[in-house]
Amino acid sequence: MYCGEVNGDLVTVVNLTLCLVIVFIGLLGYRRSRHSFPLMMALIFGLFALSHVLVLIGLSDDLGPTVFAIRVLAYGLVIYLLYRYVRVLDIF
Repeated sequence: MYCGEVNGDLVTVVNLTLCLVIVFIGLLGYRRSRHSFPLMMALIFGLFALSHVLVLIGLSDDLGPTVFAIRVLAYGLVIYLLYRYVRVLDIF
């Protein structure tokens, strides 16, 4: 039996919770190391968390393009961060 709205809300709540855990660990990692990588990860997952909050409070219908833009920005930052990391390692 599938209940789309309940399962969708549960998935969004779990995603939000995991994003907030990553934000907390990223900020803690930055505070202890002063390296930019954990701070950038915290920022990225903070953006994902914001998009999940907008969905949970029901603003995703009104702000659909905004939620989309936030997620595209977050994924773009992940790509940039990984590219920067790979460049440092001189893999490509």
